[in-house]
This record gives sequence, C-alpha cells and structure tokens, in this order.
Amino acid sequence: MKLKKISIIGVGFMGGSLALAIKKAYPEVFLWGYAYRKEHYKRLKRLNLVDRVTGDLRKLLKDATMVVLATPVSTIVGYFKKIAPFLAEGTVVIDLGSTKHEIERKAKEYLPENINFVGCHPLCGSNKEGPENASRDIYKNSLCIITSFNKATPFVEKFWQRLGCRVYFMKSSLHDKVLSYVSHLPHVISYALSYFVPKKYFSFSSGSFSYITRVSTSPERVWEDVFFSNKDNIVNHIEGYIGILKEFKRAITSKDHKRLLRLIRKARKKHLSAK
Repeated sequence: MKLKKISIIGVGFMGGSLALAIKKAYPEVFLWGYAYRKEHYKRLKRLNLVDRVTGDLRKLLKDATMVVLATPVSTIVGYFKKIAPFLAEGTVVIDLGSTKHEIERKAKEYLPENINFVGCHPLCGSNKEGPENASRDIYKNSLCIITSFNKATPFVEKFWQRLGCRVYFMKSSLHDKVLSYVSHLPHVISYALSYFVPKKYFSFSSGSFSYITRVSTSPERVWEDVFFSNKDNIVNHIEGYIGILKEFKRAITSKDHKRLLRLIRKARKKHLSAK
C-alpha cells in the first residue's frame, strides 16, 4: 500500500500538527482538509496547512488512501456514519481519539467491512488549541498507542514510525483504563484544584501549583468529551483517589507521624522506581 492522498477531518491543533508532520515525512502525499464552516474554510486556506480544503465530503474522500479523524471523541463516532458511503474499498481510516473502546465498537458497527479501521492515540499535544498553534514536531519522539489489529495495522505502524513516533500495541479496554489513571484523572484533579483555589491567591503560588494546574487551561469541549466517553474508569479512579486523600487527611488530623511518613515514602518510592 502506498500513500497518495490523505484526508483529514478535524484540522485543529492535533490535525493541523499532523498535516505539517506528514508534509515533512511524506512530501509526495497530497493532503486534503475538511472544513464545513465558511470561517474555518477561510482560516485553513490562509494557514496553508493542507494542499486542498473542501466542505464536500464526497470530494474529500474520493480516492483517499488514508482518512484521519482528528475531532473530539463523540464527533469521531458521528463521522463514521457520514463518511461510510464515500469510502473506497481498502481505504485506511484512523483516529486520534483520547479514548478507544467506544470508538472501536462504533467503527465496527458503522464502517463497511472492506474498510480498514485502525484506532490510534498519539500521546502528545498541548493545552493550546486551534490550527494557528499547529506544530510539526509534537509527534516526534512521542508514544502512539495502536488498539486495532487487522491487515492494515502494520501499514499504520510504519506510518507513525515515519513521523518519529514510538508505537505500542494495547487492547482498547486496557487503553481506556490506563489513560484514565495517567491522563484523564490528572486532568480532573487539575481542573478541580484551579476551581477550588481562590483566584486572588494564584499570584502567591510556587512552581508546584502552576505545574499541577497547567492542564486546567486545556479546551473544555475536548475534555468534556473525554470524561464522558471514559466515564466508568474515571469515576472509579476518582473514588480511589478520594480514598487516598482521606488517608492523608486522617494521618494529618491525628498527627500520626508514622502513617504520614509511610504514605509519603511509598509515593516517593513508587515514583522514583518508575523513572
């Protein structure tokens, strides 16, 4: 299989960055971007992130070797129905969604059997948004998790590797559990802490507060989608985290030095050993 035309739906920060990375790694490939709104069409034309911009799905998908869905999770699911009638046999469809189980389930339900869907999650990004902030280097040296296993998987693996990614394979259900721990729960904590602390005290904060709350500036619509699409894992992990907070609270309230030191040492040891 040879890449000739790649069509991107969702040319925002992640999709725009991917377009720039593809231009560098695959200069021979013709890139199309989808813009169904007039203002977005004008913006993409001005930014020149892709070779062609269109609001016509039929034109966008005609003869496409690969289609990239780089929208929020719920929108990805909605696009499966929209793009299905226009996909040629053998087209590779990938997504950049932050959760995978629901996306994979819906891909099997809505995409034709002769279409090769491969779920992907490149673990990179930023709290920035919009195509104006796109950067071709965000994928370089990042980890991309692939959660689909079919005849197109080796092709997609090589695609990400050529963009400079390390590739790791994982089942979609495990992916959602792991990412809830290391990404989704930390975002909940960051948003909650920014919400909890009075704004007038922000200027007195040290580096630790800024570091923990940095991702609370991430786009709310994107993370609303992530939280709802991985609800069961995230709620379970929030409950577990509250339990740990209560342990710290009990140790501090009762001035139990041994218990508090044990909790801190266990956390430090776990973190240091993971490096």
